Amino acid sequence: MKKGLGRGLNTLYGFGKEVEQAAGGEATEINIAKIKPNPNQPRKVFKPEEIEELAQSIKEFGVVQPLIITPRQSEPDGDVEYMIVAGERRWQASQAAGLETVPALVRNYTDFEILGIALIENVQRQNLNPIEEATCYKRLTEEFEMTQEELARRIGKSRSHISNSMRVLRLDERVIAMISEEKLTMGHAKPILPIEGADAQFEVAAKMAEQGMNVRQAEDFVRRYLAQVEAGETPEVIVDSTGNNIGTSVVKDKYKADLRSWLGTRVNIKESKTAGGGGKIEINYFSQDDLERIVELIKGE
Repeated sequence: MKKGLGRGLNTLYGFGKEVEQAAGGEATEINIAKIKPNPNQPRKVFKPEEIEELAQSIKEFGVVQPLIITPRQSEPDGDVEYMIVAGERRWQASQAAGLETVPALVRNYTDFEILGIALIENVQRQNLNPIEEATCYKRLTEEFEMTQEELARRIGKSRSHISNSMRVLRLDERVIAMISEEKLTMGHAKPILPIEGADAQFEVAAKMAEQGMNVRQAEDFVRRYLAQVEAGETPEVIVDSTGNNIGTSVVKDKYKADLRSWLGTRVNIKESKTAGGGGKIEINYFSQDDLERIVELIKGE
């Protein structure tokens, strides 16, 4: 992959300018039936109300910004089909608006370049849900061998934002689905990360959604949950509709629970056997990026 990486990244870096120029570029009217969506499109969720709203706009003003497409295969009759590189939402809305053709810029891209461009285009336009965004970052860092620092510079976000976003992918898949379906936010997801065990994570996430907790209530709920686990008790924290604690035991390891919630990782506090009440704090990290993220939090950066 390294051999083709340079050209691929050059394509990505120049893509933003091409998108900006697309509205005024030399677009060709292409039969909408000849255009197919990208099966590796990072954005999986297109809200029907958004498509309908755009369709109404297209009916009135037309497609203002051309799609970017690439030739993919020839049909038996010799006609060429195209794959969408950028603009699937516009393509869907144009279909809903009843258009037979759409303006498009035809460019030749490899599969590798199409993947990278689709990832970058979606991230830059901020039209992804949190899980789609995190998955984009993961694929860019892994498949394009980009560091989080390089990616942060490319898309104009902080490295810590990218790191924190990707961490949510460590959650149980059922919790990830709840975030994708907007039953929980990233603010709810962060406190769940220190909880060990997929079933435990899902149990806590389900309680958050069921009770309609806001982020602050969710954080308090997880602190109590972790405190009970640390005390060797069966977590049976019950909350009312406002997220307030009902009849739970006094939190014994408040500082440990607070640190876990703040740092988003496992933390252990061990008391020294010597006089004076001292001890040590152990903080777990799972990668070099995770370590840098924790250090930045401690330093207040």
